[in-house]
Parts: sequence; C-alpha cells; structure tokens
Amino acid sequence: MIDYETIARNNHSSGMNCSAAVYDALGINNPNKTEAPRPRAIEGKCGAVLAAEQVIREAGGTEEDVAEFEKRFTEKYKHLKCSELRGFLSGKCNDYVGFAAAEVGKMGILSDP
Repeated sequence: MIDYETIARNNHSSGMNCSAAVYDALGINNPNKTEAPRPRAIEGKCGAVLAAEQVIREAGGTEEDVAEFEKRFTEKYKHLKCSELRGFLSGKCNDYVGFAAAEVGKMGILSDP
C-alpha cells in the first residue's frame, strides 16, 4: 500500500503548497489527473481539502464520498476553511496535508499499482 501521507507531507515540506502536495501524492495512479486546485478557490476551503475532494471525484468517487471525507476532516480539525484552520491551529498545515492524503487513501477509492 502506498504511504500517501508521507508523500504528501514530504511534498509540502519541500515547498509545494498544500493543494499541490496532496494532489501530487494522491495522483500517482490517477489517469484522470489534471492540475491541483488553487488553495481557497472554492468557499475558502483549505487547499488540502480541495485537492482531496478533486482526487476523489477524478477517481470515480461520489458526492457521498466527498461528504464522508469532509466529515472525517471536520471531526479531526473542526473546520474546512483555510482561514479558520490557520487561525485555529496556526502552523499545522503539514498536518492537514498529511491527514487529507491519508484519509483519501483509507477510503479505498484509489487503486494501488
């Protein structure tokens, strides 16, 4: 099984923004890969959240899968919006990136090689 969390965290630590870090990590086997969404581009959501949601959709997941991901993320961090997350737990972006990638990996939507 691919360790999406570690890949995403390393991407982020190497200078990728939150969205690109998650999208790149989760897109390893994504034949429908386009480009990472811009952080905060939709409803001010965290880029890690937006990237995870985009990958879920591109991998054939449903809106129910997206809702499940959002539920898991908010159970852990209480918010989806970047401004609320950064104000709530300043400096934890790498944690959001790692969690988002790990949770999508656990959902069983992606196919490992």
